Amino acid sequence: MTKISIQAAHEQVNPKDLLSDVITMDEEGIQRCWTSDHYMPWWDSGASGGAAWPWLGAALARTRNIVLGTGVTAPILRYHPAIVAQVFATLEYMFPNRVFLGIGRGEALNEVTSGHSWPSNAEKFERLKEAIYLIKKLWTGDWVNFRGNHYWVKDSKLYTKPSNHIPLYLAGIGKQSARLAGEEADGFVTNELDVGVIKDKLFPALKKGTVVSGKDYSSLEKILFLPASYNEDKQKALESIRFWRGAMIKAFFDVDVHDPRKIQENGQIIGDDTLEKMFLVISTAEEGIEKLKKYIELGFTEIVLTNSSPNRNELVKLISEKISPYYR
Repeated sequence: MTKISIQAAHEQVNPKDLLSDVITMDEEGIQRCWTSDHYMPWWDSGASGGAAWPWLGAALARTRNIVLGTGVTAPILRYHPAIVAQVFATLEYMFPNRVFLGIGRGEALNEVTSGHSWPSNAEKFERLKEAIYLIKKLWTGDWVNFRGNHYWVKDSKLYTKPSNHIPLYLAGIGKQSARLAGEEADGFVTNELDVGVIKDKLFPALKKGTVVSGKDYSSLEKILFLPASYNEDKQKALESIRFWRGAMIKAFFDVDVHDPRKIQENGQIIGDDTLEKMFLVISTAEEGIEKLKKYIELGFTEIVLTNSSPNRNELVKLISEKISPYYR
C-alpha cells in the first residue's frame, strides 16, 4: 500500500490558512502532513514565509490524528543540530507518535539569507552526517560531549526526551544522500521525478546504504515529493502551480542562488507543457491515479503532494475520497 500525503507549503500559503488546511486534512483522514521549513520562498510574487516550528506546534494542538513533520529541515547552518534535537524531542513528548523529522543539506535561499556563507557540497554533506549523529545521540543518550569538524557540544543533555522513537527521514536528489539515508535514516525522501534516475541510481544507492547498516531495504520508507494542482479546469490548475517553476531548476539546490526574485526570473523559462508533464496537474481523480502509477510501481511507499491547487480543500477531498482508496 502506498500512502498519499500532503505538504503544507509555507512558501505559497500564509500560516493561518495552512492551519485551516491541516485541520481539514485531519478531518478527511489524511495520515501525514509534511511542512516546508524555509526562511525564504522559491518565488517572489505572491509568496509567504511562515516559520515551520511554531506552526507545527499549533497544527498538532489543533488536530487529533494526523502525523506531522518537516519536509525538510536543514540542520547545518541556520539551525544548530542540538536545537533541532530539542525542538523535535519536545514536540514528540507533547504529541506522542505524531511527529517525524525530515532533514537535508538545505538550499542557499535559506542559509545564505539568514547570515551564513554557502559551503561546498562536500562540506554540506559532512555537516549533515555530524548533525545526524548529534541529534540521535541527544535523543537517546544522557550527558553528551561531542567535537566534530563542524559542531561541538559540551556537557549537553536533553532533559525532556522524546517519549518514543522519532522517525528520521533524509532527503536528497543524489546517490550520496540516498546511501546515507540507507545507513542512518528510517527512510529516503526525494523530489527527483526522472524514473530512470530513481530506478538506476537512487534506489540502488539506498540499498547499498542498508547493506552497511544491516537494515531491511524493503522496510525502509521511500518517499516522493511531487507538486500537485487539481481543478476541473486544467488551465486554472496550471496557473496555480506556476509558483513552483523556480524549484524545477536543480542547480538552485546546490549553487548560491538565494534571491527569490532571481529564482522567479530564471523560472520563467519553464513552460506550462513542462509543468503538466513533470508535475501532477489534473482535472479528474482518474487522471491523478494514472499519473501516479509509475511512481507506485517503482516502489515508493509514500507520495507527498505539495498542494498548489486553486482550491486546496478540493484536492484534499479528492485524495481522501478517490485517490487514496484506490491505492489501498
